[in-house]
Amino acid sequence: MRRITFTSESVDKCQLIFGKDLINSLPQSIRIVDSGFKKVYGKILKDEYLMPGGEHIKSIDRVFEIYQLVRTSKSKAITVIGGGSIIDLVGYASAGHTEIEKLFLFPTTTVSQIMPAVNGFGVNFEFVKDLLSSRGLPNKVFIDSSISYWSYSHLSRSDFLFPLLVALSFDKRLFKYLFNHLVSGSEVSAELWDDVIFSSVKAYLRGIEIGKSVVGGGIGRHIETASRLRAENQVSLIVGGMIELRLAEELGACDNRIVEDFFRSVKLLWKKDWTSRIDMSSLVDLIDQKGGVRISMPDGELDKTLFVEATVFERFVREKTWRGLESFV
Repeated sequence: MRRITFTSESVDKCQLIFGKDLINSLPQSIRIVDSGFKKVYGKILKDEYLMPGGEHIKSIDRVFEIYQLVRTSKSKAITVIGGGSIIDLVGYASAGHTEIEKLFLFPTTTVSQIMPAVNGFGVNFEFVKDLLSSRGLPNKVFIDSSISYWSYSHLSRSDFLFPLLVALSFDKRLFKYLFNHLVSGSEVSAELWDDVIFSSVKAYLRGIEIGKSVVGGGIGRHIETASRLRAENQVSLIVGGMIELRLAEELGACDNRIVEDFFRSVKLLWKKDWTSRIDMSSLVDLIDQKGGVRISMPDGELDKTLFVEATVFERFVREKTWRGLESFV
């Protein structure tokens, strides 16, 4: 069993615990569980409070629902089991409630495992992505790579894109290793996946410590807001990453080779049922209202971020076709 201790700016500490069958040894607490995950692991979980997953769950009404749950329970600790959206919701509620003393996370998706919620939580308001935020830190995060490996091996190889994106953002050597493995066509075993998850988390935490965001995170959030939260989070993150990389490339701010390697990965792994079309007009309007957008650079670049003015972003979009995935790659 491997462990990492993350310390926030407030000197609060969070322990990340990696291992197998961790769901059988979670602390005693109120358990809030993604109902989709419950369908797969229903026999293991008992005495839980079910909530649906998805971005729509992150609302103030649901925050008050959690407060009611706490009021009727004797426990002062909460464990949330699910993906990033339900973790965001419960984390936000926990950070704002004085009677909740401990928060434990059990992320179940690849994205929520490799980008653990140690940098605060957000909920949506008036269709704006993460308009309300809190700076809470969980006490422990339990990461079982076999959970996300099942999704990778049974549902979608596209999950491999997210470790690639994290590595691109924070660890160029890790990116090169993952990319070479991908293009070689070699099988990803459960053991290798476990190492991928662990290495990606380490890279992500290093980025958080220096105040850097994952490539695509900024524009990805804008895509979700521009779509009134109808765009899927995973798709928005990848498309946001492609737009940020093309912007940085056109502005001469990053290494073209690593950009092209990532785009090649997208071509190999893009999930067929993901939409590749977004409302670029609404995205341009949103960024125009904000005066511009800050984008993140790949690891190894001189500057961590780059601010792109609204006029530059609009001209960049107008010069492209932007009709689908083929426009990005």
